[in-house]
Amino acid sequence: MKQSLRYALLAGFVLLLSACGFHLRGLGGTIKPLPFASLYLEAGGKAIESDLRTVLARQPKLALLDQPKGAQAVLSVVNESQSKDILTINTGGKINEYQLTYVATVRLVLNGVPMEPDMTATVRRSMNYSDNQVLGKQQEEELLWTDARRDAAEQIVRRLAYLKAPPAAPAGGQSVKPDAVPQP
Repeated sequence: MKQSLRYALLAGFVLLLSACGFHLRGLGGTIKPLPFASLYLEAGGKAIESDLRTVLARQPKLALLDQPKGAQAVLSVVNESQSKDILTINTGGKINEYQLTYVATVRLVLNGVPMEPDMTATVRRSMNYSDNQVLGKQQEEELLWTDARRDAAEQIVRRLAYLKAPPAAPAGGQSVKPDAVPQP
């Protein structure tokens, strides 16, 4: 009796969570479609390239191309930088905490029209520090940098989804002259 009551409560809890729209980060939920169907990623060997490719691969109606020819959009990683700044110092003058800042700037050219301004994603992480745990802190720092790049890539793709596509150039030859002007 108690076991069946537990299963019923667990099932009810799961139904309540699913009814409120709960889902783990990166899983489920609705993905807003991008305003283009094909994309060429030009990253130039930057560290964020693999994370951008992973996030873009989750887009169901997007084709990642190997060449810019034929792509509706070209996404270029213009710059990426990371900095490690001292955040707090204890009374003995030793570092207690660092702030890790990762910045990625990308430029999108959509249907031959550059989308201005360039998009910049900034991710900050704080990291406690202790001289007693130097090796462990180096590994933790690498994990934080990896997480920051992944988060920046997700931010960039979310922002791409909310861009408005530029108006297409009119087909055929259009005259720049005004319509018939009455002669006096």
